[in-house]
Amino acid sequence: MSITVLLADDTPIMRTTIRHLLGAQPEIELVGEAANFNQTVALTQALKPQVVIFDLHMPNDNSRLTTAEVRISLQRSAAWILAISVWNDDDARALARSFGANTLLDKFRLDQELIPAVMNLAVGPTATARSLFA
Repeated sequence: MSITVLLADDTPIMRTTIRHLLGAQPEIELVGEAANFNQTVALTQALKPQVVIFDLHMPNDNSRLTTAEVRISLQRSAAWILAISVWNDDDARALARSFGANTLLDKFRLDQELIPAVMNLAVGPTATARSLFA
């Protein structure tokens, strides 16, 4: 059984890097990619992935989508939400929470933390994953 993942980041090189990390894991299936929140919402609704990995600071493509609308859409259509950011401070954690993220990862540590985080979320968020918001 594979873990289905939607990847959302506005930077092509970051999507390529994450795609490579995920592709090295046979139990993870990348089902789609998005470059902004509008695409993320649409693909999440269409594909219903188990995990959505998204960049907290993507552009909204000049849409009127609010943070709450994105959160509601993601929570209805995906089992788990994994936020990524180059900032890992109180503001980033608060923003991740506002989107309904189950966890927040530092982009500079994805090579070490991404796969374990996806695997943890796929079996249900653990105390360790939740502690990132403590």
